[in-house]
Amino acid sequence: MAEADVVVAGGGPGGMVAALAAARTGARTVLIERLGFLGGVATAGLMTSFNGFRNEHPPDHVQTVRGIAQELVDRLLAEGGACGCTAHGNFGALRPGECPYAVSFDPEILKRVILEMLCEAGVDLLLHTWLSDAPPEGRNVAAAVVEGKSGRGAILGKVFVDATGDGDLAARAGARYELAEKVGRRRMGTSLMYRVAGIPEPAADERRLWINGLTTRWGPGAGEVDGTDARDLAAAEVATRRAVQEHLAKLREQFPEATLVETAAALGVRETRRIIGLYTITEDDCITGRAHEDAIAVSSNPVPGYYGKRFFFDHLGFEIPYRSLVPADLDNVLLAGRCISACQPAFQSARSMAPNMAISQAAGTAAALCAAAERRPADLDVKALQDRLVADGAVVRVPADQG
Repeated sequence: MAEADVVVAGGGPGGMVAALAAARTGARTVLIERLGFLGGVATAGLMTSFNGFRNEHPPDHVQTVRGIAQELVDRLLAEGGACGCTAHGNFGALRPGECPYAVSFDPEILKRVILEMLCEAGVDLLLHTWLSDAPPEGRNVAAAVVEGKSGRGAILGKVFVDATGDGDLAARAGARYELAEKVGRRRMGTSLMYRVAGIPEPAADERRLWINGLTTRWGPGAGEVDGTDARDLAAAEVATRRAVQEHLAKLREQFPEATLVETAAALGVRETRRIIGLYTITEDDCITGRAHEDAIAVSSNPVPGYYGKRFFFDHLGFEIPYRSLVPADLDNVLLAGRCISACQPAFQSARSMAPNMAISQAAGTAAALCAAAERRPADLDVKALQDRLVADGAVVRVPADQG
């Protein structure tokens, strides 16, 4: 069906940024996405807040995610599609070139803007296309096997980027992975977001800044759903949609005019596979803010603590090492987004959309550099990668505390 230098599987926040970074670094890039639009949980999941641009807790004055993520926010802002998320205490106006901890956005504007950015960069978009297999050839992925309206096909590539969220490509190629339940931890929950009309604006919550009539609300959860199991996902769809009706009935007791506008087209699955990489980010790494020579991004997002106390860092953030993006078992694959190699607490911080996009910019850039140099990701000149990321506006190391 197609051949490229870099093949990116998954068009969520991670995949769309990875593909954009790869194309801008000079690689012929193909992006595979099962839906007819990009954005993943940000659009199909109605999770309309990019969290983690800086520490939510003091010190809150140093931004740790920039690069393509900042550019995307600036494009959305110019289109009237972004504002500071007041759910996290951001009451001031959003300014170009700067982000608070969290940015709220209009998902419909995001759908269009990110497509425009990818088309401008020359990314070959394969929408309505499902990754069905990634057969290995030794330690390499031979091809991305896809299914779509055009039938079954194979996409050949020099380097593959797994931005599926669930690590589907790497797992199908034989990479080892970790699941929360396999190491005695509870998996993070799954949610269904929904939108309601008919509530007087002041009553909705005076703290929240409205954008195009939208504001962020948490949807009903579905407990510990296995996001890699079709039957589990089906059961969660049934349970959460029933819960939406129950929530709506309660809401109408106070607001009789409340009506359901829409439910998300996709569940918000927070946690599935974490692929084993050359390095696994540890809990101590994120708690102490450990530096790494091969740092390619920073996460200052708190550890959410869904089953315990929310943990805020007393430092600016922790560095994401390049080695955590390189699967230990595969030679032509890089990891983007939430399937990187990390323990659960570190993963819970880095999976949020702002650090997710920063990690994915590094993955896409690295993939393009590897393809051009005909090198395995494990053999990439990391200093050259860091220099390119910095030149492209990204933050690769914890910045100095600017007081």
